[in-house]
Amino acid sequence: MLNNQNIIIFGFADWDNPYKTNQHYVARYLSEDNRVLFVESLGLRQPVIQSKDIKRIWRRLLKGLRVFRRYKSNFFVYSPLVIPLHRYKIVRTINSYLLKFFLRFLVKKYQFNQPIVFSYIPNFLSIFPDFRYKLLIYHCVDEFSANPLIPESVVKSEEELLRKADITFVSSRTLYENKARLARKIFYLPNVADFEHFNRVTSEDIAQPADLISIPRPIVGFYGAISGYKIDFELLNYAARKLSEVSFVLIGALGEGEKAVDLKKELRSENIFYLGAKPYDILPVYLKHFAVCILPNRINEYTRYMFPLKFFEYLSLGKPVVAVNLAALQEFSDYFYPARDYEEFVRAIQKALGENNSDLSRRRKEIARQYSWEKRIEEISQIVEKELKTNARE
Repeated sequence: MLNNQNIIIFGFADWDNPYKTNQHYVARYLSEDNRVLFVESLGLRQPVIQSKDIKRIWRRLLKGLRVFRRYKSNFFVYSPLVIPLHRYKIVRTINSYLLKFFLRFLVKKYQFNQPIVFSYIPNFLSIFPDFRYKLLIYHCVDEFSANPLIPESVVKSEEELLRKADITFVSSRTLYENKARLARKIFYLPNVADFEHFNRVTSEDIAQPADLISIPRPIVGFYGAISGYKIDFELLNYAARKLSEVSFVLIGALGEGEKAVDLKKELRSENIFYLGAKPYDILPVYLKHFAVCILPNRINEYTRYMFPLKFFEYLSLGKPVVAVNLAALQEFSDYFYPARDYEEFVRAIQKALGENNSDLSRRRKEIARQYSWEKRIEEISQIVEKELKTNARE
């Protein structure tokens, strides 16, 4: 296991984001045996004038009063203040100068010299062209060019990062196919789950969340970012009309990565319930009360490259999963009910609701256990250690 290293992780989310993604887990696990500095989101996308972005900017300003936070002896978080208008060259220049100044100060003060860099942002090298590192790793988990609010300047800078990174990790086979032509060394590592966090509720007697009590059963549920370019709202409306005796429950933040989502306009069925975003710690409790978990995604350029992190989280509870025809999930088709169109989606939900097979539930938990963060960090560590030894000999 990788140990006694200085590691700097450049994330595309804040450390206290209610939903944990790859960057959070990698930082958490690697900080057990290494010194880790987590650099929070640099604000890749263009902000829009709506309450969630205003709140985010306000939180970042408040954090800016405490730019650097120490969570434990070997884990640190840096909250950079940047001007979120990346399409303007002058803004990119000012941001780059400010970020380099503060980062150099932190690296020197807290002795993060010659670090291993994990970048989750595609424009790392355009911001820090002269940054000195022992190893540069690009962990690519999304197709940024398909995100409607990511500026073209950010997308273009990814090519340089792919060419210069010592290692590139990708989370789907479609990303692998798309990035392999430029990457020096590339590895396919599908998204995994915090198995213990989600599985624990299956054997615990936990009170039902208050906002679920009045919702009629059975519940078919989804949790995650509820954005128009990710979620097929018409599919949800169709399924809710066809299955009027079923309650459809949605949990998650609205409009991430886009201008706005008006759920009153998008969702028109009385048996669809939106419960808002929930803290990560209690998400498994909600999932425990779902009879079926769903992935009602749009099929588009963004989701073509996406491997939904929640897939193995759902399976960690042994829940039946119904998913649209996402390319990344095809190799796991034995563990969920696939649907190629709206009618198949409805039939798959009906079949999943009628399921009464403890062996299927056990098999889902077993595959989820194999795709856990503990195993993934071991795999990442082995690849990085091998590269460090190769570089040492050169």
